[in-house]
Amino acid sequence: MSAVVSRKAVSRRAALAAALVLASPLRALAAEADRRPPPPDASTVPAAEFEAQPWHPAPPAVDIPILVYHHVVPDHSPGALYVTPDGFEQQLKYLRDSGYRSISFSELADALEYGAPLPERPVILSFDDGWENQFQHGFPLLQKYGFTGTFYIVSGYLDHQNFMTTDQLNTMMAAGMVVGSHSRTHPVLAGFGGARLKDEVAGSKAWLEDHLGIAIDTFAYPYGSYTAAVAAATKAAGYRTARTVDIGTRVSADNLATVPAILFPAFLGRYRATL
Repeated sequence: MSAVVSRKAVSRRAALAAALVLASPLRALAAEADRRPPPPDASTVPAAEFEAQPWHPAPPAVDIPILVYHHVVPDHSPGALYVTPDGFEQQLKYLRDSGYRSISFSELADALEYGAPLPERPVILSFDDGWENQFQHGFPLLQKYGFTGTFYIVSGYLDHQNFMTTDQLNTMMAAGMVVGSHSRTHPVLAGFGGARLKDEVAGSKAWLEDHLGIAIDTFAYPYGSYTAAVAAATKAAGYRTARTVDIGTRVSADNLATVPAILFPAFLGRYRATL
């Protein structure tokens, strides 16, 4: 009889030990879950959409080339601000053949804040100022190679000579392109504060949203000029991301208001070994 009791006692002790082993990682997972930002509220998202976008732990950082363009024009020497259509096409072909897939800044923020999935090799193609040549020469090539781009518009330049029109922007948005703000008048923001800074940052956002009928949630600093106060102003205005021209490819949730970027030649030269 005592032998039976002993075996039962051993069995119970073994079961308890196993339960404790299992409970330890479960407690760790629960603690980790408490530290994560909350997932989207299921009550505000259609059931099918919510189930199709499972929530995952967010990565600490993402390595992604965020490329910056200004002019896409023929018969011009290449430089920091200029690329020919032929040169731009070669860059897009290289990115496509190397397995890169374009995403938006919102998708980048979703990945870092909520763990939304990204393609294996994500890239963001961004265009500053809203020059008409971007629509004429850049946009068709983006479509040809299956890429999307983010176009940072200076609200005071829209519908002016050499810059895009509202109709052109609407055409690109209908094709999946994204619009961001590049301020109201393209000043050096580092020298501003108070009402003037708010007008350039928040005012341009409000104007574009009212004029285009869309939400604007990404900003690019004119000339790459910013301070801690300017970055704080983008957050206060409701932008999820703000792009600089600081050279780099690593983005974390902590620097979404000062996202680094890079020109294609520098990206190719410095990071080709990792491709």
